[in-house]
Formats: sequence, structure tokens, C-alpha cells
Amino acid sequence: MKLINPFLIVIQFLFIILVLRNDARAGEPSCIALLHPLESKVEEIKGHGGIWGMFEKNYKVRGHARVTLKLDSKIMVLLVRLNHLCSTQNGVPFDEIAQVLVPQLKEKGEQVLIEELVNIGHTLKKAKILIAYAKFAENNLNRKLDFNRISQAVKESQPYVDRLVGVSKKIGEVESDAILADAKTLISDIEKFLATDPYLILAEKESAEVPHARYITGDSDAM
Repeated sequence: MKLINPFLIVIQFLFIILVLRNDARAGEPSCIALLHPLESKVEEIKGHGGIWGMFEKNYKVRGHARVTLKLDSKIMVLLVRLNHLCSTQNGVPFDEIAQVLVPQLKEKGEQVLIEELVNIGHTLKKAKILIAYAKFAENNLNRKLDFNRISQAVKESQPYVDRLVGVSKKIGEVESDAILADAKTLISDIEKFLATDPYLILAEKESAEVPHARYITGDSDAM
């Protein structure tokens, strides 16, 4: 009887594991797919002018914009941060500024690049901010996020979107004071969530790292 090569058995076993693992991943919903139902609900409300627009059409109450616009804004902040997590799950891609600065920083060094940025019109403070961003961009190009933790953040965001939908459905059906009271409570709860969820805090920090620069080279002001 011909003996089976143990090496071939190991190879076949590893191949089966790899196939099963890929099949399992294929069955998982993507981050964007998880986020889509939330975005769809918010987009529908935005299509009616947002909470502010719907309130404006149904009530003649002065000063409501401070609350209604803030609620529209807070829910968008939440979605923007969740989108950031989804789109940067496997690293923070270089934006246009980083695409220019990072190669120059590697080639010329920090001090020379700072001098060049100052020479084309940036203040020393702004030049240092741009250099700091270039370093941040390079360091985070391949950073990884835990998909399960992103999914959890999306899942925990669902009630806030559902409550927003609830507020929108009450507009025109109940007294304006009740709507504004619900809106204020929802704003407060969203703010607490944004300030306590570690991944949403990370999303804010990474987004804030991107500086505004109208130009970063001497021959173009496209930035």
C-alpha cells in the first residue's frame, strides 16, 4: 500500500481552512452595507428639509432653529464619523495634501521642507502644522481598525437615528414644545455618545488632523 505524504495532507488541510475562512468573510455584511440603512433614513428626512425644514413648515415658532438645526447637524456628525471608520478600516488614505507633502518630507527632510513652505507664503506655525500632518498621514496609512468594534458603533448609533425618525413623524402631529423637548434630549444623548465611544473619538481626531491649505507648492494654488 502506498503511504500518503503527510506534507500533502497538511497542505490540503490549510487549503480547506482558507476556503472556509473566505466563505465566512464573504457572508459578512460590509461596513458600508451596515451603515446604509441609517443613512437612508437620514437622507429621507433631509429630503424634506431636515428637522429644521419640517418644523419650519408646520410651526410658527421663533428661535426654534437653534435646536432643530443643531439636531440636523449632530446626526450628520455621527454619520460622518461612522463613514470615516468604514472608509479607513484598513488605513487612512493619503489626501491631496499628503500626496504632495509625504514624498517631499522623505526626500528633503523636515527643516528644508519647512523653509520651502515658509518661502511660498506659509507662516512658520502653519508650516509646522503641515509637517505634523505629513507625519501623521504616513504613520496612519496602514493602521487597522477592528471591524467588530466599528459594527458595534454602527449598531449603537441605530437608536439615535430611529429617535430622529420618531421626532420627524411627530412634527405637525403634536405641540411644538413637545417636539423641541424631544429634540433637545436627543441632541444631548448624541453628544454624549460622540464624546464617549472610543472609535467615534478616533474618527474625530483623525478628521481634525487634516489641515486646510490652499497651496502647498510654489507653482500651484489648487490646494
